[in-house]
Amino acid sequence: MATVLLCALTLALAVFALTRRRLLWGVIGVGAHSLALAGVYLFLAAPDVALTEAAVGFALVTFIYLLALRRTGRLVVAATEVYPLLYQEGDAVAGLEWEILERFGRWLHRDIEVLWVARADIPRLLAAGEADLAAGGFLPREGERVLLSRPLVPTRMIAVRTGPGPCGAVAGDRGQDHLPPGGPTYEDPEELASALARGELGGAVVDLLRLREWQLRDRVGEAETAAVEEDLAFRFAVAPGEEEVHQALEGFLGELEASGDLARVRERYLG
Repeated sequence: MATVLLCALTLALAVFALTRRRLLWGVIGVGAHSLALAGVYLFLAAPDVALTEAAVGFALVTFIYLLALRRTGRLVVAATEVYPLLYQEGDAVAGLEWEILERFGRWLHRDIEVLWVARADIPRLLAAGEADLAAGGFLPREGERVLLSRPLVPTRMIAVRTGPGPCGAVAGDRGQDHLPPGGPTYEDPEELASALARGELGGAVVDLLRLREWQLRDRVGEAETAAVEEDLAFRFAVAPGEEEVHQALEGFLGELEASGDLARVRERYLG
């Protein structure tokens, strides 16, 4: 009877290990499966095989898997800076999205590596598999082949007018969609703000959070503002071939939302 129960437990543990989305739980399931299998061998009067299974299958193999998980688990995030979502603070990374990404990394037992890039480069990096995720105030554009997370922070696109002249936007950003064909674009928001301050531009199309950052840093003086697109939200983007990462991220964000932690993080950074 005990042998039958152990065999059933072994089968259940195998199913458990194969169906875990979190790698750590999969490794734990494999280790427990080996230990239960050792018990089966013991009840079948094969103590030498049982000892070998416990020593090699449970102890050694589980240790190697855990070591490999610790050393190779990594998620590369292609990101642009936007305060207070994701920004550099000395040699460290900080912000609302960073806190969420750090928690997600611990949840998956994978390290997070941020790759600072221009917004226009993000779709190419995700499509080529050079990055797993995109962050930093990401607003999707039509035609971008990415897997989007649930909304993180609501926002809208704003037209900022400081004087006469053309209106510009960040290349690859959603604001570019609101420019006339051939409208001036700049590699990053700093270049856009500098062009606005020099009078090279008469206006810019940016998201609400970027405008708030400019105002806090006195990058924009007297200006007229008007919403050009409502009901938007910043999200994480996942590379099109990373369906498992996308499912895991959605599950993690769902747990954060259900527990109220997502709302508390938003309140802490955005007030």
